[in-house]
Amino acid sequence: MANEGCAKAGDSPFSSDKHAQLILAQINKMRNGQHFCDVQLQVGKETFKVHRLVLAASSPYFAALFAGGMKESSKDVVQILGIEAGIFQILLDFIYTGIVNIGVNNVQELIVAADMLQLTEVVNLCCEFLKGQIDPLNCIGIFQFSEQIACHDLLEFTENYIHVHFLEVHSGEEFLALTKDQLIKILRSEELSIEDEYQVFLAAMQWILKDLGKRRKHVVEVLDPIRFPLLPPQRLLKYIEGISDFNLRVALQTLLKEYCEVCKSPKENKFSSFLQTSKVRPRKKARKYLYAVGGYTRLQGGRWSDSRALSCVERFDTFSQYWTTVSSLHQARCGLGVAVLGGMVYAIGGEKDSMIFDCTECYDPVTKQWTTVASMNHPRCGLGVCVCYGAIYALGGWVGAEIGNTIERFDPDENKWEVVGNMAMSRYYFGCCEMQGLIYVIGGISNEGIELRSFEVYDPLSKRWSPLPPMGTRRAYLGVAALNDCIYSIGGWNETQDALHTVEKYSFEEEKWVEVASMKVPRAGMCAVAVNGLLYVSGGRSSSHDFLAPGTLDSVEVYNPHSDTWTEIGNMITSRCEGGVAVL
Repeated sequence: MANEGCAKAGDSPFSSDKHAQLILAQINKMRNGQHFCDVQLQVGKETFKVHRLVLAASSPYFAALFAGGMKESSKDVVQILGIEAGIFQILLDFIYTGIVNIGVNNVQELIVAADMLQLTEVVNLCCEFLKGQIDPLNCIGIFQFSEQIACHDLLEFTENYIHVHFLEVHSGEEFLALTKDQLIKILRSEELSIEDEYQVFLAAMQWILKDLGKRRKHVVEVLDPIRFPLLPPQRLLKYIEGISDFNLRVALQTLLKEYCEVCKSPKENKFSSFLQTSKVRPRKKARKYLYAVGGYTRLQGGRWSDSRALSCVERFDTFSQYWTTVSSLHQARCGLGVAVLGGMVYAIGGEKDSMIFDCTECYDPVTKQWTTVASMNHPRCGLGVCVCYGAIYALGGWVGAEIGNTIERFDPDENKWEVVGNMAMSRYYFGCCEMQGLIYVIGGISNEGIELRSFEVYDPLSKRWSPLPPMGTRRAYLGVAALNDCIYSIGGWNETQDALHTVEKYSFEEEKWVEVASMKVPRAGMCAVAVNGLLYVSGGRSSSHDFLAPGTLDSVEVYNPHSDTWTEIGNMITSRCEGGVAVL
């Protein structure tokens, strides 16, 4: 009978979830009633009666303190240095209850004291609290604090936060208070979420200029992480010329000279060799993807009627230079407009088999799906599309039996298109781009069916059009892109010359068009876009010969404005013309 209470084979173990909690609560009652307390801790002017066993079980620090080899193990009163009594009270409450009160006013003292007493759980809870409080205005302070206390988890978290929110962080006062080494560490990161390298340069210069007297000696070291070959030279030169301090201006001019030497890429070099060194390679988060959307395809030597509208979409990694397919459009279409707004790609209008569309689709790169959004008020193809002031503008194009001259504006929040104005001159298959809050339209085909040289600018706020100097060559089905405060008019077609390979650049400083290096291949109906200081041109169609329909192209060329050279890179999976291009 004596063994009846012993566990037997086949017995099932049961446990109580409340047992540990009840025991801890009872021990805390004993502390509050000063029952069985066997040591007093002197913290500042305060004395705390506690149980050695409880503290030793909760903290390796106290376990070592009360061990037999330590002199404190035999003392009735043990002094704890380096901690304020109020903070120790909070930590002691945690030991006896598992609850800690953390706030913005005590979190730094708590985490330091908890780290000293080896209360890892409290350290982790404080870190989680700080993570929840972080924002662009205080992240630098938290970063510096976590570095001081060598809290690696919090340090890694704050570094990542700074990288992701760099554009907001560098405009704050805390950023300007970084030490030189902390700043350089941030500026060297591949993970900075930036649109272009010029933003990193400006951040570095803001830090230098905050205290130029003391920081002048660090100029070269601080600017070393900047990838100068990726900076627009005209913009950089203008910035340098605006610096009043002579010595700083000379130092920057020297760096600019070295940068220009790096940028001198021999014409025989391949594009891949141009991106070899880290100085000319975009940061990981600044690397962009090109999306080639829709268009039509036709084999070389095929009939005019053999063209086929495309729904397929391809994505190009500008760093690895590989094309991959992504989700297709719901509606195959060519002559469409494509724009990026709010991290989404919009495909607008277009046509298939003479059916002109007013429908709009939106691609989410996260879900990798296309969804239908509001349709335009008028179906149109060969339209111009761009983003300005947080909205998409659709201009002109071929509208049924006539050329449209209306302008529509899409508000993504309201999911609504609204007619907001008219073009100064009706045109379709023209070039269109936005720069500094203005919309520029170039070339195209007029009401009379004539290819145009004209160049106009539209102010969406005043709804006024203004003429600008015309191009040197008539161009329709051209590519247009803004780069380094200039506008490029690329390739295209006119009845006299057929598909064009020439390229013109409009300089706003000189107020005139000049020819730059021509593409290697004549193209009409191609896509053009500026990415990381380079121009990318993809697809299009070649010239027609002997009345045969021209074939569509799958080739891609990249223009380097610093060396004034074009380089062919990886071909698209599908040849296409009159498609759209987006950059994300």
